[in-house]
Amino acid sequence: MQYKNIIPAGLIAIGLMFPAATAQEAPQEESGVEIEEAKPKSRLERRADARRKRIMDTYEATGKTDACVPMRTLRQSIILDNRTIFFESISRRGYMNRLPNECPGLLREQRFAYANSFGSLCRGEIITILDSFGRTWGSCGLGEFEEFKKKPKTESGDN
Repeated sequence: MQYKNIIPAGLIAIGLMFPAATAQEAPQEESGVEIEEAKPKSRLERRADARRKRIMDTYEATGKTDACVPMRTLRQSIILDNRTIFFESISRRGYMNRLPNECPGLLREQRFAYANSFGSLCRGEIITILDSFGRTWGSCGLGEFEEFKKKPKTESGDN
């Protein structure tokens, strides 16, 4: 007895419950221009937006860019998206690094490693994305470091 081309009855029932999706036209304005629907943000994107807001409320751009920053002054890195990392410094400074290319997995994994023996983190330095088990998920190069400084505290103590 051969059992070729047998489909379990349960799969047929599921297929009947969920018919194949049909193509629908995108909504259009009267002028014929398509309207873009806003895609809901993921939990990771919402958390990154909150981190970005905190940084922008605390720091302001100085207009200076540097090719390198001394690693001994860096306190922590904050990943804002797959292309942007903010490095907080022990001084009243911070550095926004916009990678020249998107680094898939950076926002999701929130951790990276780099090998450096010069004491500075520089443009072009390769970072390797790590997951929570220490496995690598690809590598990307850093971009220029845009300098930010902490905003002065207000008299109301908001900062």
